[in-house]
Amino acid sequence: MPHANVLAHRSIANELGLIGEWLDERGWTYERLWREDFPVIADADALIVLGSLDSVASGHCAAWAPSEMDVIREWIDAGRPYLGVCFGAQILASVLGGKVERRPRFYRKVEELPWNDGTSKGPWVLWHEDVITGVGTGEVVSELPHAIVALRSGNAWGVQAHIELESGGLDRLARAVGAPADVFSPLVGEMKARDEFVRQATFEFLDMTLH
Repeated sequence: MPHANVLAHRSIANELGLIGEWLDERGWTYERLWREDFPVIADADALIVLGSLDSVASGHCAAWAPSEMDVIREWIDAGRPYLGVCFGAQILASVLGGKVERRPRFYRKVEELPWNDGTSKGPWVLWHEDVITGVGTGEVVSELPHAIVALRSGNAWGVQAHIELESGGLDRLARAVGAPADVFSPLVGEMKARDEFVRQATFEFLDMTLH
């Protein structure tokens, strides 16, 4: 039975959502690890790193982030499967020698991601202030005009989109971070009409990256 470590904050942006459903349906076990505890990450079949309100952008890097990057660098250097979502993708880009920069304003949209093989993935919600602008030794897998939104290096994958969120999860996250209702409500409504496709897209992506 495969086992995953899931690293997140204890009190915010920690909902596994569709990723948790995929782990359950595919027969994985998993352990929740909290950044606030600065955990020693035990061996597992995969490491999943979720979002954060903090940053690794140039000039904005959180004091605790370099220690997490050291742990993740060791993990991916060993060739172990890694999946970074939103902030977890930015961490991966930074570990690979890439660059993360601060946008002047948040990017919030539900959209499909154009893949470099000519296909597309999603739809998923993108909700981020920082953007990946370089992936170092990694490979750009998907890019929108404003940012790189998916990357990989061997068994390590990063995706800027919140693949874990369907409409209900987006609503809860937006409320938790204090986003204005007139900002998130239209996105929640748009996702609600597409929840079935969101779930299918997330499952297909995870089948590909955490096989």
